[in-house]
Amino acid sequence: MNTDFIINEEFARLIPPLSSEELDKLEQSLVNEGCLNPLIVWNNTIIDGHHRYAICIKHGISFNIIEKPELETELDVKLWMINNQFSRRNLPTEIRVALAYRFKEFEAERAKERMQATQFKEVDNTASTVLYTPQINDQKPENTEKGRALEAIAKKAGVSHTTAFQYDKIQQQGTEEQKAKVAEGKSSINKVYTEIKQAKQSEEERKVIHLKIKGSGVVVIQKYVSGIYNELEDFNTSKDLTGIRHALLNSYLGQKENFLACIHNIDKHKKLVTRNLTALSESVEDLELTVNQGKHIIRLEAQKDKKISKIYERYYG
Repeated sequence: MNTDFIINEEFARLIPPLSSEELDKLEQSLVNEGCLNPLIVWNNTIIDGHHRYAICIKHGISFNIIEKPELETELDVKLWMINNQFSRRNLPTEIRVALAYRFKEFEAERAKERMQATQFKEVDNTASTVLYTPQINDQKPENTEKGRALEAIAKKAGVSHTTAFQYDKIQQQGTEEQKAKVAEGKSSINKVYTEIKQAKQSEEERKVIHLKIKGSGVVVIQKYVSGIYNELEDFNTSKDLTGIRHALLNSYLGQKENFLACIHNIDKHKKLVTRNLTALSESVEDLELTVNQGKHIIRLEAQKDKKISKIYERYYG
């Protein structure tokens, strides 16, 4: 049997890494029981089973393979690999969102390639070509396209639209260190997003913020909103939620409509809380900006009018 297969590093990086404990368990299982699941191969390249392949080579364990000739391009392979990860592993929220994000990028790349391939076409069997011209309904606003893309990412990852939006901002505006914190599970998406949002304030906004009254209620509200966000993220993986789901869905209780309705209502209320928190957070930001703009205007007028200057000093010192 041929055991000399290619490891494509770009393909390998698509696979969420195993912890040292998971690797040890996998190695022990392969040594004791053999390689029960076949490796998946495309063009003599491993596309599923990188860890198993390395362990089998190390210990001389035989294995079977399944080839995927129906995958035509590397983009097809990448899309298949990501879908395969979703179907086979119980992945943390951050990993699911990252995979869904990459999946959408690869889909867009494939669509672009197909568009370029059909951009010119023959007319009347002559050598002349015509350039594809977008129709009016093809020219959708960028924010609508972006919103739909994020909705697709959220749906595939099984998270809220807000989480997908925040992850996108991290990828677009975050530092490599911040991206790594999320990728390695060292920080939640919401926490890193909050860091970026605070760091990206414009210089003009910073000047206005300096006019805040000490102990501003807006600041306090935002801290509470962020705290609730973080608690909600923790709740997604809490023992309570996991235990309820396991008990209701994996026993005879899962056959009864009232228990299934309980699970449905938990998910419904989680989404409702997240959506309302997002609206509240955005409204508080608008309130903060408006109040600070008002204070900024008064400060400027105080320099011209003695009466306003006295009022300004009375309240803001």
